[in-house]
Amino acid sequence: MSETTLDAATRTALIETMVNRANVYSLLSRCWQSEVDTALADELSTTFVFESDNETLNGAVAAIKETLQGIDEAALEQLAVTFDRVFFGMGPLTARHAFPYESVYTSDRGIMMQEAFGQVVSVYRQERLAKDESFKEPEDHLAVELAFMATLAQRAQTFLKADTAEGDDAATAAVEQSQRFLADHLFSWIDRFCEDVRRATDDAFYSSLATFTETFLREDAALLAEMTA
Repeated sequence: MSETTLDAATRTALIETMVNRANVYSLLSRCWQSEVDTALADELSTTFVFESDNETLNGAVAAIKETLQGIDEAALEQLAVTFDRVFFGMGPLTARHAFPYESVYTSDRGIMMQEAFGQVVSVYRQERLAKDESFKEPEDHLAVELAFMATLAQRAQTFLKADTAEGDDAATAAVEQSQRFLADHLFSWIDRFCEDVRRATDDAFYSSLATFTETFLREDAALLAEMTA
């Protein structure tokens, strides 16, 4: 985006881009928030459409769809067991885990509720946002950070639709905040977390979800950089 007035075609394309970004971030947030249920499995395997020139992303999407296509209750229950073991440490003490909290990966002691927690809370407050109280995990949980990115994309979409100079400036600010949050927070730990996910399980769904998540974030950062160049 630039300081000049956007032509209609460019505005429409940017709005569509923001819609798509918000949808993917929202879906990823849901995937990391809680166990896969029938509704999520159906959405990912049938209605989720994602097109990319990045073969890693396409391969991850294909693996996710294949894993969830026609999944039965027993397989969903096994995914739930994997979710609890890997992300909450339930099960054998010798099992590998991947705890989805920024503080765990960025604090000296590798524990929750450390400096990163306070930092993301401050960022959310700056944007006059707060975590959904029904989700009991802390604000530096991956699902919350991804939901924040979705909200920024939704805001940019709304601002662009206003078709005003003020709206365009606000959309640019939302994009720039997205860039800062990726650089300052998600990129400080997402690669290590996703690698731990793949090490902790041979489950095709969560391994592919981890690969899609980290690759999508990198691709999104490149897209935002192009927009603000």
